[in-house]
Amino acid sequence: MEIAWHDNIENDLKSLRRYPAPRTSLEAWQRLFCLKGVREMPAVDQFPGFGNGKIYKGRVVPLQENVGKSKGYRVIFQITDSADCCLILVFSRHGIYKTEKELINLIKSRLG
Repeated sequence: MEIAWHDNIENDLKSLRRYPAPRTSLEAWQRLFCLKGVREMPAVDQFPGFGNGKIYKGRVVPLQENVGKSKGYRVIFQITDSADCCLILVFSRHGIYKTEKELINLIKSRLG
């Protein structure tokens, strides 16, 4: 499976710069996702509110931090119709966005 990052992921990584290794954590999650896929990947669910769109949310375990998955990062991604390409839309830490609605609006704006 081919994985691409949305252009604004760099901004997401900048907002996470006070944490030790967000880029490394995302890259590790990406390698595991390529091996396992959506069905076998732990902590990946369909994101509600997008109808038939293949938008998923997942949890990324933070590397180089002494915390668990629940204190980790969130990744929101879209699987294209051909199912062989995945576009990572948002990479964030819980608490960066004030409300879930704000996150949904950000996803919609990044989808175009």
